[in-house]
This record gives sequence, C-alpha cells and structure tokens, in this order.
Amino acid sequence: MQDASQQLSVDAERARRKEQVAQGYQLFASYGWGDDGSGHITARDPELTDHMWLLAGGVAFRHATPESLVLIGPGGTVVEGAGGAGHQRSLRDTRGFNITAYNIHYPIHDARPDIVSAVHTHTGYGTPLAALCEPLLMVSQEACAFYDDQSIYLGEDVNVEDVAGGQRIAEALDDNRLIFLGNHGMLTVGTSVAAALGFFYMAERAAEVQIKAPGARVISAESAAHIYGGRFGAETNGELVFDYLVASRL
Repeated sequence: MQDASQQLSVDAERARRKEQVAQGYQLFASYGWGDDGSGHITARDPELTDHMWLLAGGVAFRHATPESLVLIGPGGTVVEGAGGAGHQRSLRDTRGFNITAYNIHYPIHDARPDIVSAVHTHTGYGTPLAALCEPLLMVSQEACAFYDDQSIYLGEDVNVEDVAGGQRIAEALDDNRLIFLGNHGMLTVGTSVAAALGFFYMAERAAEVQIKAPGARVISAESAAHIYGGRFGAETNGELVFDYLVASRL
C-alpha cells in the first residue's frame, strides 16, 4: 500500500507527463502538423501502467491542455476524461478519442514496457520519406541520433483499423527508437514524453536533409556510431531538444 508521499510522487509524475503531452500537441500545431487531426501523442500512466493518456477527440491541437486529455485502458475503455469514468465506447466511435491512436499506440506500449511515450503525426518530410520506404541515411547530425536505432514497417494498412495492425507495427519497431510506417509517416518512442517528442522533431529535421539533398555524402558507420554513442544518442538529448522547442515556440 502506498503512503502519502509515494502517492504524491505518482500524482506529480502523472501531471508532468500530461503537461508534456499537451505541449507536444501544441508544438505540432506550431508547425502546422496535424491540423486535420492526423496525429497522436500518448503517455503511459505512471500508476495504471497498462493505461495511456491522449488527446480527447475533436480538440484542435493548438488548444490541447492537460485537462483535455483522456485516460484509455485495455479494450479502449475511457477511464477518465471525456465520456466519464469507466465509460465504454465502441472501438469504431471516434467521438471520444482518436481510435487510430489506440490501434497503433496501445500494442506498442504493451510490447515496450521500457517506454513512456509514443509520438506520430504526418509531416512535410517524414511522410515523403515514409512513402519511399527508406530509412534515414547518416547524412546529418540529427540522423546520427537514429544510427542502428530505426526500422521500417512495410504493411500497406495506412489506415490502421484494428489493434492487429498496431501489433504488426510494434513487431517491426522491435527495440528501436524510430519507425517509418510505409506510405504513412514516422513514429518515435521514448522513456519520457519529452524524449519521444524531441527525437520526433530530430527525425523530421533529418528527413528534410535527406529529401532536399538526395546526393548527400553518407558519413561512415564508425563516425555515426561514435556520435550516437555519445551525448547525441542519449534519451536526455531528446529531452533537451524538447525543452528548447517549448521555450522557442510556445
């Protein structure tokens, strides 16, 4: 049984994760990503670890706040937030939350107990690179954050309609940080919401370089591994990037 100090710690961590999820949606909006609602950020609850927080349906990303998030449990149950405690919605009912977020993210959270967050939206460069079904080449500093830490999902189910599709994506992701969903877009994961978001931004920057400079020199595997193995590949680097983005754009 938790004492008062332990519960306070859990509550504080929950609040931190929810705030970063809301800030992540606001950052998406600042870049014009997900203006049509096509994107999702999830955070594992620190206490109910098989539950995840995400934005309620119908909320514009720029209006995201911690209070506009919903807690989703196994089977798509709305445990807290829009819909009321314990309210069961049909998995085809998108009015309460983005069901595609559940279909994709829930199997990933289930398969990766080491992560706290998963991030996905459609972007100007990550999505074209996903359409090419190519990984990031080591042609930029940002790309080195994903050296030997990325994968590609080649399924053609670009509208992931059930958790079986998400399970296939989770299997393709394996223990990597970044996955390109073929003809769809990018998804990153992290041991914190901040890290997952920071690395998503870095992946988009790396994709931009690759799309704009198709004949760029590829640095050696030795150099890329050295950069990745230092500060640049650390989860704390993703968190630092997130902090700068919040300070710069929000």
